Amino acid sequence: MKVSTKNEYDQLITVIVGRVENFKWPEDDTEFDRGISRSTYHETLAYKMPPDHVIQEATTDLNKFCGIMEDRNVEVRRSVIEKEHWSYSARDILLTVGNKVIQCPSPFSSRAKELELYPFLKDAECDIIEAPVPLKKQDPMFDAANVLKMDDKLLYSVSHSANEAGADWLQQQVGTEFEVIKWRVVEHEITHIDSTILSLNKNTILVNASRVKQHQLPRFMRDYKKIWVDDVVPRDFHQFPYASKWIGMNVFSLDPETIVVDEIQTDLIEKLQANGFKIITTPMRQSRTLGGGLHCVTCDLERQP
Repeated sequence: MKVSTKNEYDQLITVIVGRVENFKWPEDDTEFDRGISRSTYHETLAYKMPPDHVIQEATTDLNKFCGIMEDRNVEVRRSVIEKEHWSYSARDILLTVGNKVIQCPSPFSSRAKELELYPFLKDAECDIIEAPVPLKKQDPMFDAANVLKMDDKLLYSVSHSANEAGADWLQQQVGTEFEVIKWRVVEHEITHIDSTILSLNKNTILVNASRVKQHQLPRFMRDYKKIWVDDVVPRDFHQFPYASKWIGMNVFSLDPETIVVDEIQTDLIEKLQANGFKIITTPMRQSRTLGGGLHCVTCDLERQP
């Protein structure tokens, strides 16, 4: 197994998919608590394991998703879970770029050593980089899910979970192979980038029209083909939504022509098909409860042009 990936859409060869066994929200994570306090929902999160039906539905849906990829000869690797965790969204902490696996300097202290959940990476053909844990506000800090891989560019979403020092540190790690481009979505306190903008092929992006306007796009994207998403179907959730309804546009590309989409997003599916994409549908019933869509729960290890 090797790590080799520079974008979000080349032919998928190997991928990590998260798990929900022993899932439990953290009780001693300052950044997590801040995120819950920012929610405008009228109730708050119960800091405990989700009920059995949530875990069962999420497990079933993840397994079905894995089966879709395995049927297409994609090698699927799963995290090794031996204790309580909330690593359902495998993409959050591990950034694979080029032949590197970077355990990012996440502001979420409870996920600082998430690399331990993937022992098989020690035997992979890759360079593993473990970022220093941020201790002060000015220390480099970001989640992997703040970064969108776009061939020779890494679009870096500056937000409350990713500071400019983190972008500078990332640039040092990737050298001249990739250019880290800092970008802030105006007037929106998003946590991660992939429910706001996604790259579907070399010149096509999927854009959340409620958050981003044409003039706010990074300059290098201005001439790209844009598929604007005006709305999505809100998924139901158990008690408290850890993700907004926009997790519905969190799609995952298997190759430049084939995209996996949550089956309830009929308008989005039709729009993608009208733009020439082949669509595979699958359910993600607990995506809002657990805070992760199809792109979130994956971490691509190898893609081939």
